[in-house]
Amino acid sequence: MKFRRIAVAALGCVSLTVVAPTTANAFSLTDLLPKGVADIFPSGSAGLFAPPPPPAPAPAPAPAPAPAPAPLAPPAPPAAQAPAQPAPRPAPSTGYKNCTEAWNAGVAPLYRGESGYAPKLDGDSDGIACEKDPR
Repeated sequence: MKFRRIAVAALGCVSLTVVAPTTANAFSLTDLLPKGVADIFPSGSAGLFAPPPPPAPAPAPAPAPAPAPAPLAPPAPPAAQAPAQPAPRPAPSTGYKNCTEAWNAGVAPLYRGESGYAPKLDGDSDGIACEKDPR
């Protein structure tokens, strides 16, 4: 069994050395294709080590546009609309008695540093008073 494998391998090597020179001159696949189809696909070997093409020349700068004639009268400035600002919160002088009063005034939740904030209104001491609507 071992001898048979060695014999087949040796015959295969001999056949390759005999057949290889004749198959090297065989037709390539592109020779068998129609002329229009064969021209579409590159052969892969032409220009393999060709130098890269030179860079394209820089385009000429565009001429400067002619200056526009000066207008006779300057256009009227557009009416500037003032951006709509939210209504300011009412600033209580003594603060709110409870969170319901702050929510009814429309200023809740209150943040530390804002007018109307009081530590008594901030139950969890996180700096935000009247977080939940008590109504």
